[in-house]
Amino acid sequence: MREEGEAGLKLNHHYIRKTIGLFEDDGALYLVSEFVEGETLDEILAQSHFKITFELARKWTLQLLEALNYAHQSGILHLNLNPANIFITSSQDIKITGFGKDPQSWKYANPEEYKYHPILFTAPEVFLGHKPFDFRADLYSVGIIAYLLFCGQLPWSLDLRLSPSAQKSKTLEQIVINPNLLSKLMPEWLFKILNKALMIEPSLRFDNAEEMHSAIISELDIPYIPSTTKAEAISSQTTLEKGTTFSAPDESSYFKKPNLSESGFSEKEKSIKSSSKNKNQEQQIVITTDPALEKMKKTLRIIGIISAGIVIYIIFKYVIIKGIQNTIKAKQESSVVTPFVTESTVPNQLLELNAVEGDSTIIGSMESDADPDEFPPHTVLIPSFYISPYEITMEQWAMVFPGNKLKDEERDLPVTNVSFDEVIQYCNEKSVLDGFQPCYEYIDSYIVCDFKASGYRLPTEAEWEFAAKEGKYETPYTYSGSNNIDQVAWYIENSEGHSHPVGEKKNNKLKLYDMSGNVSEWVWDWYAPYSANVLTALAGPESGTDRVVRGGSWKDPAREVRITNRTYAKPYNKTTYIGFRVVRSK
Repeated sequence: MREEGEAGLKLNHHYIRKTIGLFEDDGALYLVSEFVEGETLDEILAQSHFKITFELARKWTLQLLEALNYAHQSGILHLNLNPANIFITSSQDIKITGFGKDPQSWKYANPEEYKYHPILFTAPEVFLGHKPFDFRADLYSVGIIAYLLFCGQLPWSLDLRLSPSAQKSKTLEQIVINPNLLSKLMPEWLFKILNKALMIEPSLRFDNAEEMHSAIISELDIPYIPSTTKAEAISSQTTLEKGTTFSAPDESSYFKKPNLSESGFSEKEKSIKSSSKNKNQEQQIVITTDPALEKMKKTLRIIGIISAGIVIYIIFKYVIIKGIQNTIKAKQESSVVTPFVTESTVPNQLLELNAVEGDSTIIGSMESDADPDEFPPHTVLIPSFYISPYEITMEQWAMVFPGNKLKDEERDLPVTNVSFDEVIQYCNEKSVLDGFQPCYEYIDSYIVCDFKASGYRLPTEAEWEFAAKEGKYETPYTYSGSNNIDQVAWYIENSEGHSHPVGEKKNNKLKLYDMSGNVSEWVWDWYAPYSANVLTALAGPESGTDRVVRGGSWKDPAREVRITNRTYAKPYNKTTYIGFRVVRSK
């Protein structure tokens, strides 16, 4: 309490709860603070009838940043910012409290007392104890609070069965969900700003509260980088001398200006608003008396020439050459082969899909080597659908989630180390990129699938087995496409301990590859015992704790890559032997 009181006495800001005094009496320490008429943000968020408009969410976010900018200029960090220590006054302004508390105070928070546990808003470095902390830790908390205000939910899918600490650990492995996938009306520029604040790596966030405040005011469109990206994966960018800047479509650095006082924000907002009315107008740089003005002009002219050269190179490489390549590929009757990728961003392409004609089929097995969970066999009606002939590759994954550069030998490997939740995000975002309606919707912490939507999704367990059995042909093979496992599958006896490029083994009659072996594949269904009363492939169990995984992998013995074999994994699991393929409803 003493640290909290001493920090509070140093702060005097309209959006920070004022500390009046700190004194001891008879060995007890007392903290006297301003009376605030209102409720905490956590209490308000717990009220289903209270609707937070876009403008109100924007107002509170900007007020948070103004208060933090003031505190940071005073050398004071918060490190515990969350809805429980933000008061909303009767005039609908914010009052922050809790400066100076122990950064690890979330450990003592009772989950039953909060709508959203304070630990969920803690910056990764604070949660993990990776000192030293700086101003950017508070910006991470603002990013979560702002996302919650605008979207009505947290930026990740949480498993509510886990403890708050375990939930927090899982968020460090997840990218921030694009609100468009949640049917939330958030401008793309705003999502990118909040995503930048929520980067796991502090060095990839905004440098200070003023910078983030300015970005929101000016509706700055910055590049998107997945929030889990490592700093070393970001390609080096041109570094400008301090005090200079120039316009660039994807520039993520900011013009450094003097820190603003509380009253300075309003003047800055007026300036930015007036200059942003015409988005095609170049950013104006005002330079006062500077003895090196001529030298700076020459530098900017050189930068302009270099920039123009880069633009011409990109246009030639990605427009002219790509146009020629696409024309040639359109004439080819064979499958499209993606060229070698050297850049970290992979050009988007439609996924190749094979048609599967629907029919009724028997799912499960009564063979002597079948496991108990393969019984009882049951008849299922399978509607027609499309399925990818190959497991999704690292190159196809990079079309949605660009990151590290791909090596030539990696581009056709099946993508692994992806959780079920990440796969769901991939399906939705790839659907948007390819002009389809996303299938998945997040409702609270649950994922709902619209099987009538046109986008990509995971196959149901029955669809997967039907395709592995060659659809309506229903050939009685033990493995997909053959009884000879070495013809169709990479497994423990021939894989040499790793996965292999997709499509190297024999395909089945539906021209599907690696349905047995190579990597196991996530499917949509929750894992549960079979029921003899299943009427449709689209009606898997309503809930569960594990998702079904099918097909077996390079590390499994032959019996585990049988068509009817079933395994399962937690939705957040990520391993080197689980990947996926996608389907679309017909």
